[in-house]
This record gives sequence, structure tokens and C-alpha cells, in this order.
Amino acid sequence: MKTPRRSLKWVLTRRLIVLQAFLLLLFIALLGAWIWILDPELESTNDSITRAVAEHAVRKADGSLDVTETPEIAQLKADYPDLWFIVRDAAGNTFQYGSYPEALLSTPFPSSIDGATLKVGNGTYPAVVNRETPIGRLQVIAAADPLNSKNDGIKFWVNIDADFEVAEGTSPTLFWLQIVPATGLVILVCFLPIAIIVGAATVLATPFSIGRSLTGLVETANEARNIEFEKRSARLDASIVPTEIVPLVEAFNEALRKLDDGYQRHSRFLADAAHELRTPIAIVRTRADLLPDSDVSRHLLRDIERLSRLAHQLLDIQSVGEISPDVQTADLDELVGKIAIDLAPIAIDAGYDFVFEPGGGKTLAAVQPYAIELALTNLIRNAIDHAGGKGTITVQVNLRGWIDICDQGPGIPVAERLRVLEPFHRLNLQSPGAGLGLNLAQKAAELHGGKVHFLDGQDRFIVRFELGASHLL
Repeated sequence: MKTPRRSLKWVLTRRLIVLQAFLLLLFIALLGAWIWILDPELESTNDSITRAVAEHAVRKADGSLDVTETPEIAQLKADYPDLWFIVRDAAGNTFQYGSYPEALLSTPFPSSIDGATLKVGNGTYPAVVNRETPIGRLQVIAAADPLNSKNDGIKFWVNIDADFEVAEGTSPTLFWLQIVPATGLVILVCFLPIAIIVGAATVLATPFSIGRSLTGLVETANEARNIEFEKRSARLDASIVPTEIVPLVEAFNEALRKLDDGYQRHSRFLADAAHELRTPIAIVRTRADLLPDSDVSRHLLRDIERLSRLAHQLLDIQSVGEISPDVQTADLDELVGKIAIDLAPIAIDAGYDFVFEPGGGKTLAAVQPYAIELALTNLIRNAIDHAGGKGTITVQVNLRGWIDICDQGPGIPVAERLRVLEPFHRLNLQSPGAGLGLNLAQKAAELHGGKVHFLDGQDRFIVRFELGASHLL
């Protein structure tokens, strides 16, 4: 079973999101453990005042209450000029300090509740605690405005209020079943928006940042996609890819270099072999010309002609592959017209009528004239060899960069039209060609961004040599 391909970008994104979520949970767990180990006493200003007052409350000999003026109490009075507090016990004894709301003296507060915060009409929120002390259970009510304190530094205060109405006689168990969900809802309302914003930022920003990081890899892939056979010397730029991908790019470049070297060696061998064949073929042809005229000598001359043509075509194919990249601006009518004039006598001697039809206007193109000449010469020679020795061979130039070679022969079967472009593929094994002409024409067309087409016209077969649009001027 084939393994489906995975996107590196989304694999990294998912793993980063999971890692961030894990680290967040780990941070929360460590924070909770730290709080549990240290067991800090978290209290507001008013809570700390009530605690200090309760710790320093004393009972006089007559049973009345007092608060010892310790350094801590003195510091509280100095830090908070508007400080006030009330201390009272179950017997009704009280001790007051500062400017406090008079209504609090006559307002009872349940001693069964350990702590709470009161809301007084003038906007203050005094803290109330009931706690056991060495002199009995005391109730302390205290308040101070921290913003008016004499302490240096900036203070930031967060106050979360939760109001609960408890009916008399309500079951404590039911009360806590209501308190816990309510508290959870408060926490959810406070922290859920933060979690949503952080999560959304992570989901959106992580793929974007990873995508930006992979930009060089995408550009390198596009460079690799644009490498063509005619651009074998091209190499990928390793400077724009991540460091981890550099070995792969360098290995790819090394593979391209080896392929290029191998192709060059193959090309040189083929060109050298074809060049070396020309001399013995010429010698054999000269000696065959001296033989008496007979069927054997005529067959021998045809075979020698075939060998000679093969050697020339092999050299032509190598020439097309090694042509200088410098191009020239040429008028197709003029260029093709010269080729047609050179080959017209050969076509007429073979029994054909020969017609050249120019495009009717200047068709300028950036071409390599030698490659065009080789391609059209082979296409016209193919028409002469395979059209049956009768009819008309027409060479047409189209303003859209088409060069059509038309004949009235049998043409090429549709099933064979792709295969005949391969080297050494021949439909007629008795033909004098070697099966390289169409392959050479295809290489020349590709060199100019085009290709070779086969079309069925009205009473004629058409081989169309098409130039790429980028080469037309």
C-alpha cells in the first residue's frame, strides 16, 4: 500500500502546536506545584490589616479590648492615614480606631463566617474576619484606601467579587454545589478569552512563520523544475535553502554534474565515431565508383550512400546539441526560402513538383540559423524519400511561426507519430534513411521552444515545424 505524502509545513505546524500546548500545561502544573510548596498567604490590604489587628488585640483587666501599639501597628497607621478598624467580642466589648462608618457598630455580623468583605454605602470595601485569639474569638472589621497610602511605588489592584444569596436553612452541601460551578464559570470567563486569543495566534502565526521559512525550498524546487535538457549546466542555488536541506541540494547538483559529464563524453564519442567514419566511407565510395556498372555495384553504391547519410546525420545531431546559445534575428521567409532553393533540384530530380509559399510578410524570429537549416533539410529530404516520387512537395511559412512541409504521399500512421520522433525508428526498413531526420528536427524545434506536429490536410500530409512564441519578434 502506497504511503500518502505528508506536508512538511503542516507536520511541523502540528508538532509545534502540540509542543506549545504541552509547555503551557507544564508551566501551569509547575506554577501550581510552586504555589502548593510555598503555600503563600494571598491577601489584600484590608485582609492584612485585620490579621495584624487581630494578632495584637489584648484584653484589659476590666475586660475591655485594646490593640497594642506595636511597630507593625504603628507602621500601618503611618502608611494608611485613613486607616480605621473595629474590634469586638461575643460579649459586646468593642475597640475602635479611626473614622469608621457609625452604622457598623450596630450592625451584627455572623461570627460563624471566618471572613468576608462588606460593601459600605460610601464605596469602601472593609474586610471582616472572625478568628480565635488568645483572648477568645474576636471579630475585626478594617479598611484603608491603598491608593492614598504613603508607601512608595506603583500599586496594581485586582478585585474579583462574587455575590451569593443563601436562604436560611439551606443545606451546606447544596450551597457548595452551587458555589463550585459559579467559581468555575468566573475562572472560565476570565481566562477563556486569553486562551482563545493565544490559541488563535498560535494556529495562524505558526503556519505563516513556517511557510516563510520554507520559501527558499519552494524557490529551489521551481529552479529544479525549470532545468531542461538543453540547460544541463544549470545548478541549484544552495544559499537560499535551510541548512538541513543544503546536503540534498549539493547532492542533486553533483548528480547533475555527473550526468552532464557523462553526456559530454557520450556526445564526444558519437561525434568522433561519425567523423572517423566519413573518411573510410569516402574511400569505399570512390572505389565503388570504379566498379563496372551492375546490379551489385548499384546496390553497393546505395548502401554506401546510406552510410554516408547516417554519418552526416549523427554529426548534425551533435551539432544541434552543441550549438552556441547565441541567436540571430532572421526573417523566416528569407531563411526558409534559401533552404527551399537548395533542395528544389533534388526534389525535382526525384519526380516531384516543388513549391515554396512565403508567409506574405516579415516574420522575424530569434533563431539559430544552422539548427533551422539542419531541421528543414531533413524534413524535406524525408518528404522526398517517402512521398512515393510523385505529386507536389510544398514548403509554407506562416506568420505565427509555423513552417509546414507538405507532400501527397501516404503519410505516417497515427499510432506511429510519436515513435517516429525517436532516434533510429523507421517505418520502412528498406528506406535509405537511418531514422534520425525527424529526431534531429524535433531537437531543433525544442531548442527554439517549439515542437514537430503531424497533420492530415486535404489530399496531403503535413509535417509542421513550430517555433515557440518566445522566439517570435
